[in-house]
Amino acid sequence: MRPVAYLKKTGCLGFTLLELTLVMFFMAIIAGLSTPFVMSTLDRMELQTSARKVASTLRYARSEAITSKKPVIFSGNLERNQFWVTKGYKNEAPKITSLIDPIRLDHFINEGEDIFFKDDEFTVTFFPQGNSSGGLIGMNINESRNSGNYYAISIDPITGKTKIK
Repeated sequence: MRPVAYLKKTGCLGFTLLELTLVMFFMAIIAGLSTPFVMSTLDRMELQTSARKVASTLRYARSEAITSKKPVIFSGNLERNQFWVTKGYKNEAPKITSLIDPIRLDHFINEGEDIFFKDDEFTVTFFPQGNSSGGLIGMNINESRNSGNYYAISIDPITGKTKIK
């Protein structure tokens, strides 16, 4: 025969339905509150990646101009959210790169002129000496101007070097 103390302990094993329901409820609240933060972080990371991609393409255009000793043109379309590199010495179709939503090419400011392109095509020409026509390309997440959701890529007209701000 088993002692009575053993029978009392067997009823205390496990969790009640109420305890399990409360734990599931709190987990759902935590997941619901953290999802917007995770999604905005993913958008910021995508914006940073896209800004680096544009800057890398600008650096490629500059190095191609220096190497080939012929001007190379970086072009962008603000309406279609696309950019590409055209080599003036080759009759190749350019490889057009499109940025995915919610990332936008917001604006372009031409160096030395106060022309603010908001909805048109723009070009930056890189010359064989390494210099360029210069400018500033603005990128953001769906027209958000928060400091974490906005990047500006400047192209120095004298050196042709790009810098992400």
